[in-house]
Amino acid sequence: MGQVDLTTHDTWQSALAELPAAPDIHLELSELTFIDTHGTLILVEATNQSAEGRRVVLHNPPVTLVRILELFWPSLPTIEVDRA
Repeated sequence: MGQVDLTTHDTWQSALAELPAAPDIHLELSELTFIDTHGTLILVEATNQSAEGRRVVLHNPPVTLVRILELFWPSLPTIEVDRA
């Protein structure tokens, strides 16, 4: 996957729009090396637009994503970070 930045925001947004309508979504992000704040906002907006009670579990996200979530959305119920 590489990076989510200014050059890939549209692709990232399109990919998130294609997520299935399941109660729990698991995203393996070990190949994501970087995501900027706007890319994280796109993720947050995509999860907030999903069905009530749905959550997205992020597996092996990059440190930048975890830090941005902790800083701007510290108690977001729709996203869970699995750092295993």
